[in-house]
Amino acid sequence: MPSFKQTSLRLLLVASAVGLNLVPLWRTKNNPPSSPAFVVQETANPPATGDAQDFREELIKPSTATKSSHVASICELPDGRLGAAWYGGTREGHKDVALYFSIRSKANDGQWSAPQTVVTRESAVAELQRHVRKVGNAVVFADAKGGIWLVYVTVAVGGWSGSSLNLKRSFDEGRTWTRSQRLTLSPWFNISELVKNKPAALADGSWALPIYHEILGKFPEMLWLRETAGEVTATKTRLFGGKTAFQQALVPIKANEALALCRQADGSSMVMLSRSTDTGQSWSPPQSTGLSNPDAGLDALRLSDGRLLLAYNDSKNRRDNLCLAISSDNGNSWTRAAKVEDEPGGEFSYPYLLQSTDGRVHLVYTWQRKGIKHLEFSLAWLDAQIATPTP
Repeated sequence: MPSFKQTSLRLLLVASAVGLNLVPLWRTKNNPPSSPAFVVQETANPPATGDAQDFREELIKPSTATKSSHVASICELPDGRLGAAWYGGTREGHKDVALYFSIRSKANDGQWSAPQTVVTRESAVAELQRHVRKVGNAVVFADAKGGIWLVYVTVAVGGWSGSSLNLKRSFDEGRTWTRSQRLTLSPWFNISELVKNKPAALADGSWALPIYHEILGKFPEMLWLRETAGEVTATKTRLFGGKTAFQQALVPIKANEALALCRQADGSSMVMLSRSTDTGQSWSPPQSTGLSNPDAGLDALRLSDGRLLLAYNDSKNRRDNLCLAISSDNGNSWTRAAKVEDEPGGEFSYPYLLQSTDGRVHLVYTWQRKGIKHLEFSLAWLDAQIATPTP
């Protein structure tokens, strides 16, 4: 029988976990963020940047020191070059996992630079002045002034539910980075916050970054990042309850409208969709899109022609394929467009999408846990895949 001390400790942990889940709900209801409009580009015909054969694929050169690579993100710098970030090490969660950053030149035949180590467990300990057990997911994005932001996960104790979010920035195109800043989002131990997908820019220069929470269930949240006089502040709100839809892709549709496409962890094996009509302050209950997904990472974006593009694993229980789907009616219906990977027993996971200013689409993802793969294609290529149904 548990002792009085053990029982008290368990009750304290349960109360703390409940508090962790109630704080963002209270904030959303009683103190919602004052959010400016989403920045949404006008619908336009895609530029003539390629034809139906315009498709390129490559592996971003991994560090020779890592056996495993996972969870990539990609951004476009103001001069048109691409930057990518991911983590690598012996395996996911190992103490030697570090965050890497690489840049590809603007030229079509450009090469990715040798990966730069941006964060290690040891550097995170020194910069944050806290115990760090392991380093995890990171999202990289660039602002209009040329600054690069890197929001990343550290874990002090336990598994991913013991995580916190941190921020590093570069003002010289990734050559040097600021010290890590821990983002304090809750008075209740400030744990169980993770990130996977890209942010949406807001009209005042701030950001809405989709994050998620993993104590007493899995919950989608929004991280609101604002910079004032050089200081970055962060607050969070909860999208909705339900305990199973999480790791959402945020897709602005109009200035005040957006949708969230979510991974689902209740065994239903479906991509879920929720909508907001007030700049992310409230969200509808999630509904199934009818697209299969094996409780795995996904990403989506609004293309320059107004259609929505989704990258996901089209299976109920496997990550051995990676597919694209298109919606022409703001997510009400979807058409399977292309299967870019399909190998029984393989793993192609955690996709991340970007459309660069030249109209080309970029997709990065984990390739067999051995490296990060980058696909680049034109909308003409994408249209050709839709015209030829995937078997």
